[in-house]
Amino acid sequence: MLVLKFGGTSVSSKSNLEKIAAILSSKTQNYIVVVSAFSGITNKLDQIASLSLEGKHTVLLEEFRNFHFEFIKELVSESHQIDLFVEVQQKCNQLESICESVGILKELSDRTRATILSFGERLSSTIVQKYLAVNSQNPIKVDLLDSRKLISTHTNESKDYLNAVLDLEKSTTNIITKVDTTKNYIAAGFIASNQKGETVTLGRGGSDFSASIYANALDATCLEIWSDVNGMQSANPRKVQATHSLQKLSYEEAFEMAYFGAKVLYPPSILPVMNKNIPLYLKNTFFPEQEGTFISNENKLTDNKIQGICSLDEIAIITVSGIGLAKKKGSARRVFQILEEANINIILITQSCSEQSIGIGINQSELATAETALNSAFEKDIKRGLMNEVKAIENQCIVALVGDNMKNAVGLAGKVFGAIGENGINVTAIAQGASERNISIVINKKDEEKALNVIHEKFFASAVKNVHVFIAGIGNVGTEFINILFAQKQKLIEEYQINLKIIGIANSKQLLFKESATTFEKVEELTKEEILKFKKGGKNATAKAYSSLKEYFEAIKELNLRNSVFIDNTASDIVSEGYEFLLKNSISVVTCNKIACSSEYSTYLKLNKLAKERNVHFKYETSVGAALPILKTIHDLKISGDKVNQIEAVISGSLNFIFNNYNAENKFADVVLQAKEEGYTEPNPLIDLSGLDVMRKILILSRESGLNREMSDITFNSFLPDECTNSKSVEELFENLKKHENHFATLYQNAHKNGNKLKVVAKMEKGNLSVALKEIPSNSPFYNLEGKDNVVAINTNRYVNEPLVIKGAGAGAAVTASGVFADLMFIMNN
Repeated sequence: MLVLKFGGTSVSSKSNLEKIAAILSSKTQNYIVVVSAFSGITNKLDQIASLSLEGKHTVLLEEFRNFHFEFIKELVSESHQIDLFVEVQQKCNQLESICESVGILKELSDRTRATILSFGERLSSTIVQKYLAVNSQNPIKVDLLDSRKLISTHTNESKDYLNAVLDLEKSTTNIITKVDTTKNYIAAGFIASNQKGETVTLGRGGSDFSASIYANALDATCLEIWSDVNGMQSANPRKVQATHSLQKLSYEEAFEMAYFGAKVLYPPSILPVMNKNIPLYLKNTFFPEQEGTFISNENKLTDNKIQGICSLDEIAIITVSGIGLAKKKGSARRVFQILEEANINIILITQSCSEQSIGIGINQSELATAETALNSAFEKDIKRGLMNEVKAIENQCIVALVGDNMKNAVGLAGKVFGAIGENGINVTAIAQGASERNISIVINKKDEEKALNVIHEKFFASAVKNVHVFIAGIGNVGTEFINILFAQKQKLIEEYQINLKIIGIANSKQLLFKESATTFEKVEELTKEEILKFKKGGKNATAKAYSSLKEYFEAIKELNLRNSVFIDNTASDIVSEGYEFLLKNSISVVTCNKIACSSEYSTYLKLNKLAKERNVHFKYETSVGAALPILKTIHDLKISGDKVNQIEAVISGSLNFIFNNYNAENKFADVVLQAKEEGYTEPNPLIDLSGLDVMRKILILSRESGLNREMSDITFNSFLPDECTNSKSVEELFENLKKHENHFATLYQNAHKNGNKLKVVAKMEKGNLSVALKEIPSNSPFYNLEGKDNVVAINTNRYVNEPLVIKGAGAGAAVTASGVFADLMFIMNN
C-alpha cells in the first residue's frame, strides 16, 4: 500500500486537483491520500481564534465560509454541491459557536485553539473526497478516514494540544483495525486525538507527520509527499540563488535539513518511516515527471561533501559562565534541568574546554523566561562570585551545513570560515555533532542570507558567484572599465561561473542605485544603458544628489551584499579617504588612485593591515604604471627572499607622451592639451607637470620595496615656471603654459643640441628618492622610450649587473581600466 500526502497549495485549485487525480490514477497499488487544509486556511483559522477573544471574528469567519462555498461551486456540478454546502455550513456553525463561547468566557485555551484549527483539514478532506468521486474525467472512489479516531497521542502533564506527543503503538492498532488494504482512502492531516478523545494537532507541518504515521502502521511500500517544489533543495530558494534539487538523501541528512529550516518536510515525519525503512519521496505536484528527492537509508556518495545548507532564525544565545562550573560534576546537567523545568527547548550547545562557560541556543521568544530561570536558580552562586549573570546575544541565526560525507572532508570547516570571513561575517558560536553530519555556526541574523549564498557558492560547482561592484568615477577610466565589464560579462558567467553586477555608481555630484536596491538579493544590477544615461546627465529617477560621499559608503555597508568590491576610478582624495571605512566593513577595494598609498606612511600601513585583518583585498597595481605588473613583480621578488636595492624609472606615461611629442615647433600647451584629451594625464594636468604624480609613484614603489618614506623625503627639481606651478585652475594652467612657451622651447633645444631627449626620471638609490627632468643620452635604455610608454629598471641582490626591466604602455584610460579589471579578477580568483 502507498501513502501520498498533498500540501495546501497542491489542493487549492481545480486545476491542481486535476493533477492530483491524474497522479492517483497512475498508481497500481492501493493508497491512502493525506491532505492539508487549503492554502492559507490554517493561518486564517488561527486569526479567527485570536479575534474571537474580543468578539471580532465574524468577518474572517464569513470569509472562511465563503471561500469553501466558492471553491465547491468551482469544483463540482450543482447536483453534487448540496451535500458539501450542508457540511460546510454545519462546520461553520460549530466553529461560530466555539468562537462565541471564547468571546463570552474571555478565555482561549490551547485545547480550544486546536479544535478551531482542526476545521481546515476536516473540510478539505471532505471536499477533496467528493471531487475525486464525481470528477467527470476520471472518477476515483476513496473512503474518508477520520484521523482523530485513528491517530492517538499521549495526554501528558503539560496537555500540549498544539504539538501533541504521538502514541505510535495505539495509533498503529487503530489504523490496522480500520484500514482495508484493498481499498483507497483519504484522510485529514495535522489532526489527532488524545487519550481523552479531545482534538489535538501534531504541530505546524503536521500533515507530513500524519502521512508518515499511516505509512509506518501499514508497512507502506513508500511514502510520497507532494508539494509545490521539486523536492528538497541545496538551500532555501527564497534566500539563495541558483539552488538545485537534491536527488538522494539519507534519513539523517533529510532530518537535519528539515530541522534547520527546509520547509518542504516536517522533521518529525522522518522517524516513523526510518524505523520501518520505508522509502520517502518528495515530489512536485505541478511537475510530477521531475525526479524530486528520494530519501532512504542509502546515501548517494557524491563529490559534494555538503549536501545542503539551511538556516534557523529567531535564535538567541545565552551564556552560562563562572569558575563555579569548572571541574564540578553535574553542572551541565543542572543547567539543562533548569531550562527543561522552564519548558524551554535547547537547539544548540557549545562548551569551552575550561568548563567555565556553556553556550546554549534557544528560540528568541523564550529568552526572557530562560534568563529569569537561570539567574534565579544560580542566585546564591552569583552573589558568591562563583557564577556570572546570564549573558544573552539576541537576533542570531544558525546556519547548518549538512552531509553524511562531511566527516571524510579534510579542511571543509576551514573553507567555510574562510568564505564567510572574507565577507565580514562574524561567528558567534560553533557546534558540530559527534556524527559529523552537521556543522552549525551561529551568526547575526542580518548576515543570514549573505552567509547562505557565500557558502553555497563556495561548495556547489554549479553555483554562479555573484560579485557586487560599486564604482566611484565615470570619467575616461571609469567608462573604459564599464565597457570591459559588460564586454566580458557573459564569458565570465559561462567559463568562470562569475557574474559581475554593477550595483551602484557615484560621480562628483550624484549616486545611482536601482529603486529596489533595499533588500538583499532583490537589489538589481545597473544596465549599461542606465549607466551611460547617468554619465550624460540625463534625467534618471533612480539617481540622487548627495551632500557627502559618506552616504555612498554607508549605502554599500547597509546593503550588506556578499562579494562586494569597491572600484575607485578617480584621482580624488575624498574617495580615497573612504577606503578605511570600506575595508573595516569587509569590502575589498580596487583603485588606480595614488593618493591613499602615497599619503602618510602610517595610512599606507593601516590600509594594508586592515585588508589582512578583515580577510579582504586592497589592490592598487594600477596606481603605478597602469596595467604594467610593477608592484606585483616587486612583491614576488621580496617574497622569494630578494632585496630591491635600486629603482630607476620613467613612470609617467603622460609626461613621456608630452616630451616625446613636443619639438619646440609646436606649442607645449597644445601637446599637454592633446595628452589630456586622450586621457593620458590626470583630470588636472598640473598633477603630472608639477611632478606630483611621479613623486607619488616612486614613493609607492619605495614603500613596496620595504622603505619607510614620506613625500618630504623626495628630492624634486621642478621644470615648471613658478607661475605655472601656482595655477589655480586648469584654464589658468593652460594660459600660463602658453605664456611661458619660451621656457619649454629652451629646455627642448638644449637637449636636442646635445643629442639627448627629455625624460622625467624617478630614482630610488641607497634609500634616497629623487624626481627630475633629465637629458637622456642615446646610450640610455630610456632614450628610445616612445609614446606614453613606461620603463622601470630594478636592481636587486639577484639582478646586479643587468636590471630587471618592465616596459610598456603606462598611461591611457583603456590600459588603466584593464589593469583595474585584472585586479578585480585577482580578488575573485582568490
